[in-house]
Amino acid sequence: MGYEIDFLPVGEESRCGDAIALRYGNLHGTRSEQTVVIIDGGSLESGEQLAGHVKTHYGTDIIDFAVSTHPDDDHVSGLRHVVENMDVRALLMHQPWEHAEDICTLFKNPEQKNLDQKLEKALSTASELDEIAKKRGIPIHQPFAGVKTEDGSLHVLGPTQEYYQSLIPNFRRTPEGLVEKFVKAVERGAEEAIEWVTETLHISTEKLDDDGETSHENNSSVILLVTVDDHRLLFTGDAGIPALLQAADYAESQGIDLHNLQWMQIPHHGSKRNIGPSVLQRMRAGIGYVSCAEKSRPKHPAQCVVNALVRRGWNVYATEGGTKWHNYNAPNRGWANAIPLQFSDRYQE
Repeated sequence: MGYEIDFLPVGEESRCGDAIALRYGNLHGTRSEQTVVIIDGGSLESGEQLAGHVKTHYGTDIIDFAVSTHPDDDHVSGLRHVVENMDVRALLMHQPWEHAEDICTLFKNPEQKNLDQKLEKALSTASELDEIAKKRGIPIHQPFAGVKTEDGSLHVLGPTQEYYQSLIPNFRRTPEGLVEKFVKAVERGAEEAIEWVTETLHISTEKLDDDGETSHENNSSVILLVTVDDHRLLFTGDAGIPALLQAADYAESQGIDLHNLQWMQIPHHGSKRNIGPSVLQRMRAGIGYVSCAEKSRPKHPAQCVVNALVRRGWNVYATEGGTKWHNYNAPNRGWANAIPLQFSDRYQE
């Protein structure tokens, strides 16, 4: 058994997204011995590149599972191309309009012209993906904690259905969520003046903390564990600290050890608002991947996040405009080794 994970570049400057391909099984054998998964699709252009990448490097247009982690446009748009143009056997996505009547009313009411257009597009894109899948006869499964494949290789650790439903009323797409978004934007603008920060490798100087907050949509992200030959790979979408801690609680209840992960996706493109010391006490990996645009620093990934991971012995890699490939017992592509991100004792924030 083996696996390979491909992170394709998404976004420009500070705008980032996720477009991820995964293949596991006997990668030296036939297609029937392998499982192919796509996790988010980035922009529409990214979705086209993702489809081409899978056909070129995995040698197939059959996708066993396509996963939409959450309804933000920079994650879900490209999945429309994948679902329309590839042979997708199952789609894992949440359907918030089926969980709360008020969300459903707002979502489908054409008179709601005054809502934020970008956020409206984010949810409408998810709805379009849902409709495309239904028209093509693709089964849709809502990925709540406990959902897993028959062989157990894919196992959803979060969110629980109860936690997800508690987030829906505060999605930014609702009037209450829009007000909260505006207030937080003002507060962050006041907080985010650029300053120089110093750290050392000693834990006492660590600047990363547990005070970060992210959107309710981000916290609704699917947190997916993939297990191949006792190698544990954790995909986190844009999940924040409370969502990750809940996933760790669920994993512990199932006897799943997240202290010895081989690989982990650093959530929300390495934002300091989505990960903290409490999460890093519960989840440990040798390798971390960050999906971020070429010129997204210093926000994505935040140097305090990189420092915290390096301090704990991780090797951290970022897409930064290029495709990154992680593999185990996979056919050699002849690709060069990537250079991990470095610890910095003085940086701008």
